[in-house]
Amino acid sequence: MILFFVYVILSSSGIILFKLGSSDLSIKMINSQLNMNFPTLSLLGLFCYLLSFILWMIIISKSDVSFIVPLGLGITNVLILAGSVIFLKETISTNAMIGIALILAGVLLMNIK
Repeated sequence: MILFFVYVILSSSGIILFKLGSSDLSIKMINSQLNMNFPTLSLLGLFCYLLSFILWMIIISKSDVSFIVPLGLGITNVLILAGSVIFLKETISTNAMIGIALILAGVLLMNIK
């Protein structure tokens, strides 16, 4: 269970960090050479996301896929939405709030034994 929570945090923070650094991200062709600029936040986000992917493969190999995949994706999506409001200053629409409620309700229903 600890691996799962670490996965969710790394995955969510990886996407948020990549987005935070993406304003200075550039990939260009100059004189037939590829010129790339990856800001530190984007690289950190990419690293977090890579670690989360490795954890995800371990989690999937040891869990019931029909349970863990919807749970992981649902919680990760909710955290990404919350992080985008807190760190990216994005706004949440009414439809997004309804979506969050449906995701959380689905996660709760899946956990009822």
